[in-house]
Amino acid sequence: MKRLILILAPAAFLFGSCKSDNIRDPEYREIQNVRIMDVGLLQTTAGLDLVYYNPNDFGVTLSQARGDVYIDNMFFGRFGISDKVAVSKRREFIIPAVLKMDNISAVKNHREIFRKKQALIRIEGFATVRKAGFNKDVPIKYEGIQDIERLRSLVAN
Repeated sequence: MKRLILILAPAAFLFGSCKSDNIRDPEYREIQNVRIMDVGLLQTTAGLDLVYYNPNDFGVTLSQARGDVYIDNMFFGRFGISDKVAVSKRREFIIPAVLKMDNISAVKNHREIFRKKQALIRIEGFATVRKAGFNKDVPIKYEGIQDIERLRSLVAN
C-alpha cells in the first residue's frame, strides 16, 4: 500500500501542476523567407518561415504540424513541417513550413485575391508538442487579415 501511495502521489502532483489555465497560445509575429521550391502542373510547393513568440514560462519541442490554409474562405493548400522545432520559454521561434498549393484551385478561385492588397487568411490544423517525454496534440487555429502585397514582394525576391 505504501508503495502504491509513493507511486501515485508524484503522479497526482505532476498532473495537478499541468493546469492548462495558465498556458497561453503562441503569438503570431510574421512570415519570412518565402521561396518557391517546386512548380508543377497540379501542385506548387513553397517554403516559408513562420515567426512566433512563446509567452509561456516553459519550453517545448514542436515535433509535427499539419493543416489547411484558406484565403478569403477558399481552400488554398496544405502545410506541414519537416523538422522538429525547439521552442524556448519567452522567446521568438521560427517554424520552417512547407506549403503545397493546389494550382487548379488557386487559378480558378483566387484570381481576385491576387489583385487585392490584403486578404483574410485562415489556418486550421494540429500540432504535436513534446515536453518531458509526453506528447500532446494541440489545435492550430489562426484567422487574420494579412498583407498579400508584402507576401508577393517576398516571393519575388
